This record gives sequence, C-alpha cells and structure tokens, in this order.
Amino acid sequence: MTRRVVVTGIGAVSPQGNDRESTWAGVCDGKSGAGAITQFEASTWPVKFACEVRGFRLPDGACLPQHEKYLNRPSEFGVAAALEAIQDSGLLKDGHVDCDPDFFGVSVGAGIGAVSPKELAMMLRSLATEGNFEELGRVVQQQAESRIFLRNHPGTLAYLLSARWNARGPVTTVHTACASSGQSIGQALLQIQRGEADVILAGGADSLAGELLLAGFCLLGALSRRNDAPEKASRPFDRDRDGFVASEGAAMLVLEERERAIARGARIYAEVSGFGETESAFRITDLPPDGRGTVEAMQDAVAMAGLAPDDVGYINAHGTSTELNDRIECLAIQRVFGEGRTDLCVSSTKSTTGHLISAAGALELMFCVLALRDQKVPPTINLDHPIAGCAFDFVPHRSKSYEASKPLRAALSNSIGFGGSNSAVLVTRHEARS
Repeated sequence: MTRRVVVTGIGAVSPQGNDRESTWAGVCDGKSGAGAITQFEASTWPVKFACEVRGFRLPDGACLPQHEKYLNRPSEFGVAAALEAIQDSGLLKDGHVDCDPDFFGVSVGAGIGAVSPKELAMMLRSLATEGNFEELGRVVQQQAESRIFLRNHPGTLAYLLSARWNARGPVTTVHTACASSGQSIGQALLQIQRGEADVILAGGADSLAGELLLAGFCLLGALSRRNDAPEKASRPFDRDRDGFVASEGAAMLVLEERERAIARGARIYAEVSGFGETESAFRITDLPPDGRGTVEAMQDAVAMAGLAPDDVGYINAHGTSTELNDRIECLAIQRVFGEGRTDLCVSSTKSTTGHLISAAGALELMFCVLALRDQKVPPTINLDHPIAGCAFDFVPHRSKSYEASKPLRAALSNSIGFGGSNSAVLVTRHEARS
C-alpha cells in the first residue's frame, strides 16, 4: 500500500512578510510587494523596481554558528523559513527534530546564487595570472577562504539545513529554474512514499533582485518596465501585461508520513496527493504552442491523486505576466480541465509577490495549502482586461471565500521553468481523503 504524505509545518519569507501568516495575509488582501530597488543604485537601469524582502533579520538559531559564513541572501531566507516550518510542525523536542535522522531528509529548489559585481570582479582578476601557476594557487586559496564559491553553490542550502537539523536521510537539491521547488517537493513526496524517509523538509529559496541576475533578465526583455507604477506591473492574464517582476524569498514545508503524523497528534494542513514532472523539450525560453509538457505534468498529478479533473477547484497558475506564458498556460489548463470550467478558480499570486524563480513553486504550493485551510483563494490583482478565450474565474482583484456547503477540496500548483521543466503538485483537504 502506498504511503500517504501530509503537510505538518510551513514557513516563509517573502516580499509580503517575513513569516507564513503575514505573507498569506498580504497576498489575500491583494497587496503588491513591488517597489523601488533598494539593494543597489538602479536609477539608470531600464527596470528600477522589484519585489524585495524588507525588514528581514536572520532569526537566532536558524543556522549553526560555524556555518553562518556560508550564507548568502537567498540561503538566509531559506534557513529562516525552515526554522519557522520546523517549529510549526511540533517536531522539536529538546531542541532536536523528533525523528530518526536516517529517515529525516531535505529537498530544496535553489538558484545559482547571488554573486555581487564586487565578488565577480575579484574572481575575474584571479584569472589574470598569465600562466603563473604559483600565483594561481595563491589566488585559489584566497578564493576558498573568501568562500565565494560555497556561499553561492546551489547545493549549499541543502547542506546547511541538513547539518542544522541532523537530517541524514535523502538530501536533494533541484535546480530547474522556475520549476525547481515544485519538483523538490514532488521528489520529497516520492521519497516518503517509497519508505526512504518519514519526514522531509522541502521547499526552495532564491533571489532575483540582485544586480547580475536582474541584468540578465533585463537583457532577455522578460521584465516589466512600468517604472512609473511598480505596484501595477505584475498583471498575469491581463491584456496589457508586459513582463514579470523580479522577486526573492523562500518557503519551506514539512512533509510527513500520514500515519506517523496522526500517531503523534500533529496538526495536519493538507495531504500532498499528486505530482507530475515533465520536460517540454522545445526551446530554452519558450513553451511549445500546444502546452504539451505543462498539460502532461498536470494530468500526471491529477492521476496520481486518484481524482478527476472536475475534482480540482483551484489552480495557482505559474502566471508570470509574460505574453507567451499566460496564453499557453491558459490553453494547457483548458486541455486538462475543460474549456467551460467557469467554476474553476485560476489565480496567479505572482501579481502580488512577483516571480521568486526557484522558490516560486514552494511559495505557491504554500498558498494552495492555506487556501484549503481557510477555504479562501487569493486574487490576481491588476487584472483589468482578462485575456480572451478563457472561461475560468481568474479571481480578479479580491480573494474568494468558499461556502461550507461547497468546500474547496483540491488545489494544484503549476510551475513552468526555463529549459522546459514542468512541475504540478496537487494537495487535498485531509478530511476529504481520510
């Protein structure tokens, strides 16, 4: 019999707030997280705004003291979100996670790091040795001691979390761009189902609000340039969308084998019931016109959950606010869930949070879980002129609450990454599958 997996803890750091509940409240209230960039001087940039994390301070105890030298901006967000999730799960006992370390794992989606131009210049200078290998050896030693590489390696966050919480089971890092943390949560689901772990801390962390990565996306032409009205810039599924808004943050979920969670009296948020991951194999930055990879990921998630498409009441769409993504994602949702689903709520919380890249899937799955808990789905703000041809309820401007007689029972988080990676994670009300 396949083991079932539930969510027993959640933590978050985002442009909406530095914890789970303030983030959820800001998103449900339709508050935009966008504003002028503060991390560097951006007055001469073509894009002068982002959704930044503000007022953040690394909580005491989030990371082992000897490992703080390996932290960068996104990993600070990740270890803070992990601390909140672990505390929320009720698994802490005398300061330790109450689980056999060999069956406690970590699975995270991580970005490519947040190297500053100053660090980059130092690395480039280190290469100008003109064949002087003695000098090169000295510089390499300096670089190792400055820990540039380790601070910005995608695998560092998983190490920091496993070391902090003594997780010696499966430890996984996924780096598939915008699909990263959705796939990391899906892998955690499969690992617990197979009996490789009983508890896994799963999620993602990233920052696209620094100079180098932001410059890259400026050059791609993927970012909105509404510098005069940043709060109106992210407008998924709107006729007048012109690109996404860069963001940063982290979200972490504690996934636990269901019977274990019940036996210890844990508070269960929801069940992780389905997962699909596919590769579109089309172009690095474009979706195939028929949306095939996205379609297949959602179909696989629904099938794993043992549900019919009509059972799914809410989709947190990838919804980036780019012309191509929104149009093709709508087509993909229609192919899976039907063209006439006027009862299906499809919202994009990127309208309020911006795009967290490797952390997006985890944060948006958190919103799905909390939507089941509160029977309320967050809105798509700035949706003044919905794109034609889609009958879904895009939840424009204001959140929507469900009646007790017709509850929301299943929600799906959709993620589509550069390189063609797709993930879909489906969660259900625990009571609905008892």
